[in-house]
Amino acid sequence: MVTRLAGGQRVRPETLGLANHDARTPEFTIRYDRSHRRQLIYATDGDNSRRPQEETMEAAGSLIQGAGVHRLARRDSSGVEREYLVAVPDGPVLGVTVLFHPFGFTPEAVLYGEPAGELLIRPLDGALEPAAATGQIVVAPRSRGRMLAGISLAWQDHLDATWAVARELSASHGTDVVAVGGLSMGGQEALVLAAQHADDVTSVWAVNPVVDLAHWHDDIRDGRASAALLDADATIRDEVGGAPSERPEDYTRRSPIAYAEELARTVVRLVWSGADTIIPGQASYHAHALAEQLRARDGRIDERIVTHAPSSPADEPGRFAHEACDVWEHLAWAARTAPA
Repeated sequence: MVTRLAGGQRVRPETLGLANHDARTPEFTIRYDRSHRRQLIYATDGDNSRRPQEETMEAAGSLIQGAGVHRLARRDSSGVEREYLVAVPDGPVLGVTVLFHPFGFTPEAVLYGEPAGELLIRPLDGALEPAAATGQIVVAPRSRGRMLAGISLAWQDHLDATWAVARELSASHGTDVVAVGGLSMGGQEALVLAAQHADDVTSVWAVNPVVDLAHWHDDIRDGRASAALLDADATIRDEVGGAPSERPEDYTRRSPIAYAEELARTVVRLVWSGADTIIPGQASYHAHALAEQLRARDGRIDERIVTHAPSSPADEPGRFAHEACDVWEHLAWAARTAPA
């Protein structure tokens, strides 16, 4: 079977020294509650062969070894149960990659992809195939923040618990390579996690990330962001515990811009678009602003500015630009930056 790599190149998996991972998307339906947060409900036809294997971290012994997609659940230090989808390739494991999902999305979307439709105006590739091609175990956490499910905005308990899972999996599979990545809120969380573990993270990539959470809140509140984010500023206040003027330190702790010194110790890729209206101001106070701070500290920064425009005039250009995330390219980049 031929597997696509970055830039449209096509090679056979055996040329990478890996067996091909035949990942099958489980049958599911997606329903929306009144806040448009998704709940993924697996089919109840009695066929469990295409569903993630249910596991608990406490009962996993030496952790997951078998190829496929596994569902892990464990309680964090506060007693909150957290859930992860973990995809293990068929072939040799060369590293662990943590992929955080965007605001209000799910780890299922990270692994299996998301078609254009109610949530996206362009399709998002899943990580299963590129991760298998590069020998990566993928850890995709289900966001659970201080108050909200599906929206965590770099809540510390969420990050700490995810890091513990990633490190246990890397140790059990004999690899020191841990990379992190994400789109939008996922990019925000990837950057904060990488900063907090800069000496142990081999690389981090973020596409159109939230870098200054207070600025993003204010842009939504003041109407400078896409209308698709109507009332999202209230959601941010619910999660953080108040407005930026009321809880400035909490907004700072969740903002990658506050961690430039730490991020300069690892390898960073920032990909952004000036046309982004979901997280506007990428040049002024999000991705590019962080890239400039990393350069000032002699950081290893790969900054990419993308220009994407929809073919249909009915599609919102700013949303289209925000969703421009080439998962294949970014996982291939992370694999190339890993130490030999």
